[in-house]
Amino acid sequence: MAQIKMLMGMVTERSLLAVLLASAAVLPGCSAASDSQGPDVPGVHMAELNSDFSKVYLTSSDKNELVVLDAKALGTDTSDDALLNRAYIVCRDSGDLGIIDLRTMEMTRKNNYDVLKRVTLGKHPTHMSTQNGRGILAVMNEDEGTGAVSFIDTGSDTEVKRLGGFFTPHFMRFSPDGKYGYVANINAHHVTRVDLDKLEIDGHIPLDGFQGPPNETLAPDEGGFGDAQIDRDGVMYAAHRETGRVLVYDTMARQKRAELKVGQKPWIAFAEHPFHALPLRHLVPNFGDKSVSVINGIKDPTIAGSLPGDEESYGVNYSSLTPGKAFVMNRVRKDIAVVNTETLETMDRIPVGGNTETAATTRDGKYIIAAVSGANRVVVIDAMTNAIVKSFDGFGKYPWSVTIPLGQNYCH
Repeated sequence: MAQIKMLMGMVTERSLLAVLLASAAVLPGCSAASDSQGPDVPGVHMAELNSDFSKVYLTSSDKNELVVLDAKALGTDTSDDALLNRAYIVCRDSGDLGIIDLRTMEMTRKNNYDVLKRVTLGKHPTHMSTQNGRGILAVMNEDEGTGAVSFIDTGSDTEVKRLGGFFTPHFMRFSPDGKYGYVANINAHHVTRVDLDKLEIDGHIPLDGFQGPPNETLAPDEGGFGDAQIDRDGVMYAAHRETGRVLVYDTMARQKRAELKVGQKPWIAFAEHPFHALPLRHLVPNFGDKSVSVINGIKDPTIAGSLPGDEESYGVNYSSLTPGKAFVMNRVRKDIAVVNTETLETMDRIPVGGNTETAATTRDGKYIIAAVSGANRVVVIDAMTNAIVKSFDGFGKYPWSVTIPLGQNYCH
């Protein structure tokens, strides 16, 4: 695994605290290894990977479980290079899994696969994220009480803790120093900070004029934070749907820096990606007024301006090869808008023939791979030319999300 270890910058997985592992055997979320097969994994929401890309994790919102797959069993080439150069696409309504070899642009379609393990989670698990330095996977159980997070040890694939106290947790993001996780509560006016050493809630970051627990201000009907993405400098940007504000918070200094007013009903401030040489310009799709706000994140964050948008734009992608461009996934328009983040102009529109839910950018910035869900299609876009260079049609039922090792990945 020498190549992967070098690319991960000597990141290693280590087990969680011994006391937590000792208690894992009695937690309700732990199950024995299984040789059962898919695609008995309905309601698949997304895929995530462990640090050496040897395991694939799928959340099943319908069955309230985490499914663990052996990545090497999903292709004929099991080399380190093959595992590094893959894209995984999950189908929400059929459980199908597509694996694209990024070296040849050929897809292997799996509607039946061996399952290493099934781990019982809380109610309606959806989004997940990996903190590789600690070897933990955080899974959002949106309907477990008011909301809970399952912490999975990716060495043993056991649930070591299920932490409550959230308000429909939608995503967890991690500070660059690996000390804290930040949870976006989509039904409240605050972001929750979790101490990753103790796996306990450490504090709450509310918007001005509102409160966190124990006197929390709720934001019903998903009026709160959809995500809390953290940029290369450790600054968190969390868009709040009900108020039309973006909470800006320094995760290293643990201080609020600003609150920025954007458009109506903003979705997510897309600030987190692996392309650290790009300018700090973060796009925020606003569903209420069909606009896209552009945040200048250099020094004191400000609003640089806005672009035309769509009533539902669930994704924004960047590329290291095109530092002045961004790709906006327009669900209702059924296209991908290519925008200039400096001049704030729409440069191009890429028709894709269906609603785009999410996309991922390859680690080298060369391709944007988008799930065209309504058309059961996956398209590969050249980030330099904006051309669709490959289309995979008739793939499963409702391809939903794309995950690429070391790429720009997100979900909704």
